[in-house]
Amino acid sequence: MVFLIISPVLALGPAEHVFEPPTFDRWNYGFNTAPGTRGVGSTFSAFGSGYDFDDRDGQVLLGFETTGPVQPGLPAPSYDVASCTLEVMISSDDIPYDPTPDAWQTHLEGGPADADVGRPTMIFGAGFRNGWTAWSFGEDGPFGDPMSSGVRTCHAIDFDATGAARDVSNNLTLGFEPSFWATGVVDGVAAGDLIPPMSTVTFSLDVSDPDVQCYLRRSLADGLVDLVISSLHPASEPGTGGQANYPDWVLKENPLVDLGAASAASLRIQVDVVPPSGIGGDVTGDGMVDVEDLLAVLEGFGRCPCCRADLDESGVVDVNDLLAVIAGWDGNG
Repeated sequence: MVFLIISPVLALGPAEHVFEPPTFDRWNYGFNTAPGTRGVGSTFSAFGSGYDFDDRDGQVLLGFETTGPVQPGLPAPSYDVASCTLEVMISSDDIPYDPTPDAWQTHLEGGPADADVGRPTMIFGAGFRNGWTAWSFGEDGPFGDPMSSGVRTCHAIDFDATGAARDVSNNLTLGFEPSFWATGVVDGVAAGDLIPPMSTVTFSLDVSDPDVQCYLRRSLADGLVDLVISSLHPASEPGTGGQANYPDWVLKENPLVDLGAASAASLRIQVDVVPPSGIGGDVTGDGMVDVEDLLAVLEGFGRCPCCRADLDESGVVDVNDLLAVIAGWDGNG
């Protein structure tokens, strides 16, 4: 793993780290016979193909080990992510640029028309089945049955209204709009124009979303941030030169990366790490229980996954957390 620490270690507030290349990158597709060594990975849809494939059939998994510059193993609330950006190069030459989400109904036969040209590319988290984890799946874990939908070992996820992880691989078939964590953006390209080959596509994750924030915090605690690139470009759609125009993403094994003519994907993350002080009721981690902790609990009241103010780790900041601050205040304030 190669990483670069941008901010001084002793700087106050979030420190910025860049991780490149990915520890793991693979084309997460059922018929990929070389998952850890391919030079590109494609994203596309099999919706309406007549086969029992996932709607989001071709996905790309990118995993970045963060241990070293970011201390792993702390409770998830110890990590406060200020920003998280993924950059990855696209090698295709026939993809219209669409930087805005499209309603899921626009993919249905007889559904409303897509208001703009092209289809966007999205970033999600990664979920795993059958005892596999982000670490064990890596670049050579089993895909699962490629001829059945909804069973792949690693799959793109968002979180539903209750905060439960949800496989979004079949959101068209199941009829729901996923929560998009980020949409791919290309600087200097107008919407509707073709994306120049070897352009860098940037995904800036919505870290203000409490579920995205919690996912990243848990990933940093685990020492590995896994993200999944997904799009619903039809796999059989004809494009320039008679080729199917779905995106091909540059992976670290691409010969152009070795030659220095292309870059592997990179993850840029700003995070403030505040280990727990061990003092009951200390929300801010400053070793004291005072008005700042009281205000943090009041500000966080309600559903708050991986929140420092959730002192009893119930997923909700409520009166029990307030009482914990009061109890700690009596002993340490």
